[in-house]
Amino acid sequence: MSAREEILGKIYAQSEINHPGDFQGASEDFDFKAALEVVGARVLTAEALEIEFPGRRRYEKILDGLSLAEVEVLEIDGEFGVAENGAIWLTEEALPHRVAPFICQHLVINVSKIVPNMHAAYAELNKPNSSFGLFLAGPSKTADIEQSLVIGAHGARSLTVVIRA
Repeated sequence: MSAREEILGKIYAQSEINHPGDFQGASEDFDFKAALEVVGARVLTAEALEIEFPGRRRYEKILDGLSLAEVEVLEIDGEFGVAENGAIWLTEEALPHRVAPFICQHLVINVSKIVPNMHAAYAELNKPNSSFGLFLAGPSKTADIEQSLVIGAHGARSLTVVIRA
């Protein structure tokens, strides 16, 4: 018996709690739009996006992220959205620079694929195609002990998602 097995055996012997067993699967009954609203994002149609952010442009790959400091609206493509929590998987290939989603004022992400939960999301990640990626959910938010919420302190002030067919 290994030291690990011995320690765990002693813990289990003193515990009334049993192992929950094998994972049985997660719910697939989630609403992506509702999850986005919970995290402070909004969902617009392509037509409404044109009205909200006219003249926005896409930025090419750049070496210096600080040159994006003055970007008001950044539009990028997400790999997929997660209906469970409103997160969107972003990869380096879709970004002009790794700092781009955090340095712009307003972030617009186009998403055409939605998976139901994080279990399905991680199954998608079993096909690595990028050296950098992140899940992003909502605009930047932070609060202090006095419960003063600040939006945009550490990243974009707003997140707008366009679900494309």
